[in-house]
Amino acid sequence: MSRFDETREILDALDIESYLDSQGIDYKEAHGSSGAQLNLRTCPCCGGDKWKVFLNAETGLGNCFSGSCNEKFNKFKFIRAHTGLGGHALDDHIKSVGMEIGWRPPRKAAVAVHTDVKDLKLPNSHPLPIRGRNLAYLQNRGISLAIAEYFNLRFCKKGWFRYTLEGKDRFVPFDNRIIIPVFDLDGVLVSFQGRDVTGTAEKKYLFPNGFSSTGEHLYNGHNVRHTKRVVVGEGVFDVMATKIALDQDPDLRDVVPIGTFGKHLSENQIAKFLTLKERGVSEATIMWDGEIAATDAAIEAGNRLIGIGLKVRIALLPKDKDPNEVPPQTVRDCFWKATQLTPSSAIGIKMARRIE
Repeated sequence: MSRFDETREILDALDIESYLDSQGIDYKEAHGSSGAQLNLRTCPCCGGDKWKVFLNAETGLGNCFSGSCNEKFNKFKFIRAHTGLGGHALDDHIKSVGMEIGWRPPRKAAVAVHTDVKDLKLPNSHPLPIRGRNLAYLQNRGISLAIAEYFNLRFCKKGWFRYTLEGKDRFVPFDNRIIIPVFDLDGVLVSFQGRDVTGTAEKKYLFPNGFSSTGEHLYNGHNVRHTKRVVVGEGVFDVMATKIALDQDPDLRDVVPIGTFGKHLSENQIAKFLTLKERGVSEATIMWDGEIAATDAAIEAGNRLIGIGLKVRIALLPKDKDPNEVPPQTVRDCFWKATQLTPSSAIGIKMARRIE
């Protein structure tokens, strides 16, 4: 499949409301002659913030009705305008977001089309360790049996995820995949990822069709108990690498790593951070990857967390590196050297990243 065809396929399946949630874009639901609409505060083209943008909740087609703009959108044009990206970078963003937020049933049949699975069930799989042994795939990435057990990792040698669409049973194979459960803050299974271990699958990650997108949750948030400090990573393997690094320092074992499944905070995730604050969390250290765009996004997300009363620190990883791409000592060093986010420090953090 060509890059163009892959991007188009992802866009066709991408739920535009899930995308807005994953990017932390302010919107509210509305209704128009063409059905459910999403009314956005800010236009990504003209910058107007008077709630003049309307997108069809099913198709993603829409307009900015500001007199000076009148821009027309489809999913691709909106995402391009929102991100400012183009070419391969834009394709990579769309692919990344598609993996993060998964799949949602079509809105036009929202009443009639739904899963009949009352409780989310994992594909047939085995909890790790299996007969006391780890998977080579995990072991080669430094993920020990203790870490695999902590994150409730499982292995599916051959299994299916079953769901119902338009009255018909559908089955998605999860063969030869690590099953990575995602729990809500109370420990209830709400989603999962299936990571291919063969290196030959067309899709590296699979998700449970019809269930809530991972971008609505905080990975490992259910393990945030009796602590004031969390480290905010991005992907699941970043969170695991951070856990490994923190556990090696007795002074950091109270810090719990959590993941956002992307470099933006949705409204649902902000609400979950507020719940963590109510449970005693007072400090969040954001440790996304070492790209300039990731640092800028971390500052934006950090300001939103400051808005709900958290102390926020920004940790700068080496350029273009994720936590799972550097030694544990580097992760710890970055944590200790993290800068508290303030209006004045934000400028210094951005400059430090750009002059590397």
